[in-house]
Amino acid sequence: MSQELQRRRRAVVTGLTPYMNEAVLMEAVSHWQEHYSERPRYSLQGFVSDLCKLFDLGERRHHIHMSLVQAMSMSEQELASDPLAHNSEQGQHSHPCTAALQSLLETLWGNLPITVASQLQLDMVAQLRGPKVTPETRLTMEHWLQSPGRVLGGLPLSVLRNQLNNAYVLLCERLGPVEADHQLKMAYDRVRQDPSLAPSLKKLM
Repeated sequence: MSQELQRRRRAVVTGLTPYMNEAVLMEAVSHWQEHYSERPRYSLQGFVSDLCKLFDLGERRHHIHMSLVQAMSMSEQELASDPLAHNSEQGQHSHPCTAALQSLLETLWGNLPITVASQLQLDMVAQLRGPKVTPETRLTMEHWLQSPGRVLGGLPLSVLRNQLNNAYVLLCERLGPVEADHQLKMAYDRVRQDPSLAPSLKKLM
């Protein structure tokens, strides 16, 4: 994600913070990232309309819109912190199991035809819209899946195992269980060769 796009996301967080608790805010940011992040900077009317419908904020529509417009013009120093930056800045060494999952899935996708790998990533994004996925998990995973080359933000081990299981189920649906097992084992054996990841990989599995 470009610096300008990251700055706009921080502006969205800044503008919405007075009107939402943390869980709803993360959901709103996730919605913006998926549907509005590639639109022009001040294309906010549609986003605000969506928020009013999703979170029953109709009475505060004007105030929310004005708050977002003002936030878009704020300086870097005035903006709230990026909800994803904290995860990314901690890096893989602070979250070894997260690093293990990232390496495992990236290795798995790298062994597959590009079209199959891309479809699996899209399938994982689609599953993140399920009701049992927390806003924090959804936003963190979406950001990584939709931004090649980024570091996956730290997530709890239970969440990582669930995401790996989801990826395996999707792989079985695409390739069949025999080939899915073969591909996952190849990726596992390759990642296991990295001594810095091997213990966390074992814990993840």
